[in-house]
Amino acid sequence: MRSFESACIVHEQSRKTLVTHIRYPEAEPFDFRGLTIRELTPKGIDTASFAEIEVPPGASHQTARSIRSDKVYYCTQGTVLFRVAGREIKLNTGDLLLIPKGDWFSYRNDTDEIARLFLVHIPPFDLEHEEFQDE
Repeated sequence: MRSFESACIVHEQSRKTLVTHIRYPEAEPFDFRGLTIRELTPKGIDTASFAEIEVPPGASHQTARSIRSDKVYYCTQGTVLFRVAGREIKLNTGDLLLIPKGDWFSYRNDTDEIARLFLVHIPPFDLEHEEFQDE
């Protein structure tokens, strides 16, 4: 996981983080097999993880599944074609898709425009609990 500066408001008596503000430009993007990912999980959160995925035209995510986490994809820009448990689902801007842990999925951007997804893993992402099929 990437780490970056964020602004936190901490409750003085309990020392618990109440509000965390992630500054988008400080979340440095990295490449994952042709997809550009920004890790957006605030420090101190251990129940979920958050990321933005930029899916360029023609890019795809190979068939995979998580044996640990449910995945929630929210399309913030463009169109992405998912294949989940043998079924095709088109995600357009504003659409949300839940992929339960254990379900095989893949996705691709068949358009000429960049697409963006906001991804939530519950519990947090752990690469050791992701399985990938050979393509």
